[in-house]
Amino acid sequence: MMELNQLLEILRHTPAMQSKQAIASSISTNTVSANTTCHVDSLDSLYAYPGDDAAALPLNGQYVLHACEGMLPNFVANHPYFAGWSAVMANISDIAAMGGRALSVVNSLWHTNSKQAQLLMQGMQDACRAYGVPLVGGHTNLGTVYQPALSVAIQGTARKLLSVLHVKPQQKILMALNLQGQFHPNTTYWKSFEHVSDCVLQSQIALLPQLAETALVHAARDISNAGILGSLLMLLEATASGAHINLDAMPKPDDVDWSKWLQIFPSFGFLLTANVDKCEEIIELFHSQDIACTVIAETNVSGVVTVQQQQQHGIFWDFNNQVFTGFCYANVLKTFN
Repeated sequence: MMELNQLLEILRHTPAMQSKQAIASSISTNTVSANTTCHVDSLDSLYAYPGDDAAALPLNGQYVLHACEGMLPNFVANHPYFAGWSAVMANISDIAAMGGRALSVVNSLWHTNSKQAQLLMQGMQDACRAYGVPLVGGHTNLGTVYQPALSVAIQGTARKLLSVLHVKPQQKILMALNLQGQFHPNTTYWKSFEHVSDCVLQSQIALLPQLAETALVHAARDISNAGILGSLLMLLEATASGAHINLDAMPKPDDVDWSKWLQIFPSFGFLLTANVDKCEEIIELFHSQDIACTVIAETNVSGVVTVQQQQQHGIFWDFNNQVFTGFCYANVLKTFN
């Protein structure tokens, strides 16, 4: 087994992690961060700022949600059908992570080849059908001068919001992940939707708004291309929270090594925070849908993310010394308390 600090060093410098860190250097001076002030007067107005999986705007007693995903050009070129499917699937996960239900999907695509473009569109159409969300339009660009590219946006609604802004000390962090899958060849994408009925897929994703509306969960973040630990940083950074993570408690197939597993982008995977007395009920709900779910960490005020594996301990990230995406609202949140 790889030594823990060596493993954490590798994970800190993956291309996906570096791409997230590049966000911080591109943030404009009027974007809120730990060292700037934004002009918001309530938590509701802060939900529209970047940091969560989707922007949330209050409307008539609920929230309207907006999210967008851009697919990597080489992924679109080499795996067109799966890129189309994944773009929809990732957006639906973003809405679910906010405690919401998806309403509709739109897309913009560019391609040099009409057959490949059709595969992209077929992947989007099939995913929309599987998750019960209409594909309502978009913009298609075909021409020899284009590079294959795809952007997909989604709208949704939430009755009660899950948000990274709700993270507070001494909350348990749970990981919910569908282990019944496999890696897409030569990628970090963990697929658990193949040969699964539309009904099951829709029932599984509906667990997230159910957890929000029953007040079992405070915050959620889908596990995305930054992997498990990178997604965990995005869960914690908005409030400059720390956490102590127990890798030994994390769901993982026996035949996958930790270096690869911690980089996964799963088709169904979420990190959630909850009070300790709610964890058993949450775990049972996921288990009822054949989703693995365990408590893997606890939040704290340190701003340091530490990892434990058996008798080894290491520091993965220290928000006191280094930003990740740069979307931190800790100072602003203090004014609301």
